[in-house]
Amino acid sequence: MAIPSNETQLLGEKTVQDLCESLSIEGDNVKGTLNYVENWTEFSKDSSENTGNFIPLYFEEAKGAKKGAVKVELKGTGAKLKKPVAVDEKDGLIVFQVHNKDNTLEITSEGKETRTLILKELTLKQKGA
Repeated sequence: MAIPSNETQLLGEKTVQDLCESLSIEGDNVKGTLNYVENWTEFSKDSSENTGNFIPLYFEEAKGAKKGAVKVELKGTGAKLKKPVAVDEKDGLIVFQVHNKDNTLEITSEGKETRTLILKELTLKQKGA
């Protein structure tokens, strides 16, 4: 698991660079800045979910694997999804909207121990910042 390394990699109409700055994973801590993104219409059909802070993740082990081999769940205050979401098996990418720094990402991968990423060290940019 990693942050997508190509900053210009397209995630629909946005790039990794549009979503974040200097993002890294150190141990179980995610560090860096999540930019404030407005009206990302490709993110969700629900327009209330298309503005905020988004974190892109890349899972090499999901790419080409069977559907649902790697699942991620956003947990904590404000998290709207209440179940794990499968990482896209075509490209190994997944993007979550982060509602606050108390959220965590719980990763379940077949044949591996569940891992929890802590987001407390992120900077979440706000509108106009």
